[in-house]
Amino acid sequence: MEFTDSSINFRQKNIVIKSLRYMERHKKITQYCGEFEKSWPELSFEEASNLIRMLDKMSWQ
Repeated sequence: MEFTDSSINFRQKNIVIKSLRYMERHKKITQYCGEFEKSWPELSFEEASNLIRMLDKMSWQ
């Protein structure tokens, strides 16, 4: 299978976008934990799920 330059660029772009989203999400969750004086493991499953759901809906995505 042969890849053209455009398909490689498209794949690379998607990887970079996903990485940036992950890093931004990571920063926001850390900020949330700091504000509520919790550590990551102290977040309940429901709390973490709700937080990730809210972050996914934010404009930076």
